[in-house]
Amino acid sequence: MRPLIIVLVIVTIILAGCASDGGGGCSDNSDCKSYQFCNKSSGFCETLPGYCDSNEDCTDELMECDVAGTHLCVFKEGRCKSNANCEPWQICDAENYCRAGPGYCDSDSQCDPGFEYCNPVTHQCSPAPGYCLDDLDCDSWEKCDVISKRCYVLPGRCELDGDCETWQTCNLKTHFCEAKTGFCINDDDCPSWARCDETSKKCVARQGYCATDGECNDWEYCASKAHRCTPAKDRCNTDDDCGYWQICDTQHYCNAKVGYCDDDADCVSGEVCNQDTHLCQ
Repeated sequence: MRPLIIVLVIVTIILAGCASDGGGGCSDNSDCKSYQFCNKSSGFCETLPGYCDSNEDCTDELMECDVAGTHLCVFKEGRCKSNANCEPWQICDAENYCRAGPGYCDSDSQCDPGFEYCNPVTHQCSPAPGYCLDDLDCDSWEKCDVISKRCYVLPGRCELDGDCETWQTCNLKTHFCEAKTGFCINDDDCPSWARCDETSKKCVARQGYCATDGECNDWEYCASKAHRCTPAKDRCNTDDDCGYWQICDTQHYCNAKVGYCDDDADCVSGEVCNQDTHLCQ
């Protein structure tokens, strides 16, 4: 009696497991999965005609059960019975395999090993990266050499800094060589007060302008905004750089004219310099 009870318990557990995965007991079709129906005679879910639960349910050796999706028998990868079972670029051969059709390829070995590869998108032999048949096979900044079948960079264009001059860098967005910081290609790369020196490829001050104090006279400095050589305080180039009561001397200092004063020292004893009129009183 005890062995019989054990068997009944095991069977109950197995049936419970079947019911939990959709293949167990049922009272109507809603208790089963979409590819099953409820066999009310047995009270269990069974596979609908035309569907499958495993590869063994597929009678054609070219097919297998799509257990992860539709539960229908589908052709195994790369197998077929007609061209309709293959990709548009394939044909079904005599051995029931999908093969690349005329004008198409499925591996690089079917292309010219010198410069072609099998394009995985078009499934046609195309020039490998860097190779070409015409300019359309190259990037917009390149041209095709039809003899070597290689794309080469157009003059003034680039793919990396090495395609440019040493004072230039390659803009990887436009593929144009551009001047590095501190250098210039032409005057457009310089501020309004400077020009591009053709030899050094650097911006230098135009005539009448300056970039540093060293480009000015000893008594001047280079004004940072105007970039003009400007006399330092109390220094001058002409009388116009001085007050109306002063003249610019040969040492480029502003000094009081005869009859005027800058301070009391310019006046005789007992007088002071009026800072409004610059006259001794």
